[in-house]
Amino acid sequence: MDSPAGTTAPLRIGLLGTGPWAHNTQAPALAAHPGVELSGVWGRRAEAADALAAAHGARAYTGEEGVDALLEASDAVAFALPPDVQAPLAVRAAEAGCHLLMDKPVATTVEGARAVAGAAEKA
Repeated sequence: MDSPAGTTAPLRIGLLGTGPWAHNTQAPALAAHPGVELSGVWGRRAEAADALAAAHGARAYTGEEGVDALLEASDAVAFALPPDVQAPLAVRAAEAGCHLLMDKPVATTVEGARAVAGAAEKA
């Protein structure tokens, strides 16, 4: 995406998850990448989301409404969640028009994986 000055604007990537993978890999990598703006961190626990977001200069999101707000603020989302939590959120993200950066396995069931694949394909 181009900014008015003709330079390329950073890709806004949100992070869903606050556990060890999010803390040790995804958040630091996204925050340090020169072409990325870490648009926020969503977590099921507010204190974990607040701490991880603050450590990387991003906004924290929690709760169901927080998922939707983060998706709206992002071009893409990275997942650092258990697959049974990741799959339905990935469907929501794809339906919201976000690109998906997912951990594997994508889901814990064939139906869950098909739902993610279908939503991504449709988007």
